[in-house]
Amino acid sequence: MKTVRPSSSYKIVVPDDISEQTDARVASFWISGEPLLLQLSSYQRIEGQAIAAEGRLGERMEKTSVTWTKIESDLCADPNVDQAAAEQLQDGVVWLHAYFVWSHLTVYATISGPAKDVHDPNTWARTALKELTLSIQ
Repeated sequence: MKTVRPSSSYKIVVPDDISEQTDARVASFWISGEPLLLQLSSYQRIEGQAIAAEGRLGERMEKTSVTWTKIESDLCADPNVDQAAAEQLQDGVVWLHAYFVWSHLTVYATISGPAKDVHDPNTWARTALKELTLSIQ
């Protein structure tokens, strides 16, 4: 396992054989030949109040007409993060959407793939979210 920094604000732990691509503000991670994809983007707040994770997730859910299922368990182990997550099923692919909000940083994450992989808390993608750590305080 290795630590990567999708931005200067936070870091995650991923397998050594991970593939990575960064486009503008989105970092994508996958293992060649495996069906899971993890995508992360972030916003560092300089001023103003943070929008709660539940509020951000609610806005995203309102933009689509698909059925959403809320995730009640915490995905990130950091006790100081405000987090909210939900998933949707589209064309046989589960899309898990999660927001992680600290006072100065918001990370938006998606994990997509087959249901059995997205729901398994021990996959590399779910472990990466569990281990998501701030680089700046």
